[in-house]
Amino acid sequence: MEKRITALEKTVDRHTENISTLFSKVDAVKDQLNKIQGTLNQIRWTFFGAVGWFALGEFGIMKALKVIA
Repeated sequence: MEKRITALEKTVDRHTENISTLFSKVDAVKDQLNKIQGTLNQIRWTFFGAVGWFALGEFGIMKALKVIA
């Protein structure tokens, strides 16, 4: 009976270590995904800014602003 309890305790300890390792890996993946999301947001807003700048230049609004200023 004692051997079975000792074996169960070792198994529980090993599982506890594995679970803590997995949680630390999950946290690392979350951090990486947040960084990727930040980069994608930066790319998106850069694209919108470039499209906006092109539209302003194409439709002559920038020329009108230069005349006023």
